[in-house]
Amino acid sequence: MKILVITPRFPHPLDKGDKLRAYHQIRLMSKNHEIVVCALSERPVSQTSLDALRPWCSRIEVLSFSPGRGRRAGLGAMVLGLPYQVGYFTHSEAAGRFRAVVDEERPDLVFCQLVRTAEYVKDLSCPCLLDYMDAFSSGMAQRATVGGPWARGAHALEHRLLERYERRVFDRFGAHTIISERDRAALPFGQKQSIRVVPNGVDSEVFSPRDSEIRWDLLFVGNMAYPPNVRAAQTLVQDILPRIRAHRPGIRVLIAGANPTAAVRRLASDAVEVSGWVDDVVDCYARSRVFVAPMEWGTGMQNKLLQAMAMELPCVTTPLASEALGHSAGVMRVGSDPEDLAQCVVALLDQPEVGQSLGRKGREIVVSQFQWESTAQALEGALQQAVVMGRPDDG
Repeated sequence: MKILVITPRFPHPLDKGDKLRAYHQIRLMSKNHEIVVCALSERPVSQTSLDALRPWCSRIEVLSFSPGRGRRAGLGAMVLGLPYQVGYFTHSEAAGRFRAVVDEERPDLVFCQLVRTAEYVKDLSCPCLLDYMDAFSSGMAQRATVGGPWARGAHALEHRLLERYERRVFDRFGAHTIISERDRAALPFGQKQSIRVVPNGVDSEVFSPRDSEIRWDLLFVGNMAYPPNVRAAQTLVQDILPRIRAHRPGIRVLIAGANPTAAVRRLASDAVEVSGWVDDVVDCYARSRVFVAPMEWGTGMQNKLLQAMAMELPCVTTPLASEALGHSAGVMRVGSDPEDLAQCVVALLDQPEVGQSLGRKGREIVVSQFQWESTAQALEGALQQAVVMGRPDDG
């Protein structure tokens, strides 16, 4: 069948979790279906990115808007009772172009990635599927507990708007997917049990062990503009690292990932390298001893942990991050506070054979449970359900 996919960001480069998921799901769906993509984008899309997506698509349309326009639309949406992030990505010009593509292509199914795109299908009569991906309202509730009074208030309001919106748009779609059991459980409505869990995966051929000279003792990878990653980097450097250095003074740390904020850049020192975007993140994993992800809040599945496991890198993380991976959490070391996490790291550095054993077991789990191809059946089932159910209602 012909599937029209609408995404809030162009799904390349793979520097954010939603882009990574969209790219690989488009690739998987293209094996059995014709794929048309309408991708919103707040910045110019390079020819390299277009070429990366083109093999999987019969047509690609970029629906451009400026960040300033997005911010104005987001604030305007809140006045109308819609979440800021829904308004940020919803624009009349983009909606007109999207509707023109629908009329020209006459798709059998429209695949919406994230609730951020749900307004675009509000008046469509064809079958639609929504990938919630993460429980956004839950993540926003967590963000409402940190920061200054203004930030907490703004995030609390967005949490309430998202919670209502996630529930309201449910009946707009014939089928729904989400990234993990934990995220499904966090959604604020009873019908959530019908949502299919479609986890993320890893390309285990790309992320595979290399014989490389070790340069860093500890590694943390992620989009360094994403607030949970910013906080995790700060926790690693400011709270965990001093405890480790009491045992190992010469420890070296790499924080790698796109768009580091000023707060992240300030973490750099003789012992801590903040690299920003790297062309070959696999090399970062290969040249590190232990992967540390001290996530304190956030939703979804930590792709960074799956990648580290695929590279046979021993992982130290928090219950929040390990729970999304289900039973695979048994191959990680888990700590609930900086002292616990530091002790886990020191133990792995002192006993490299234990880390090697954990690394091998981690890769075995990734290869058996978390390859992208292993998610294809669940994704295909959701597509077929959406078509069979048709258009249930318009919320």
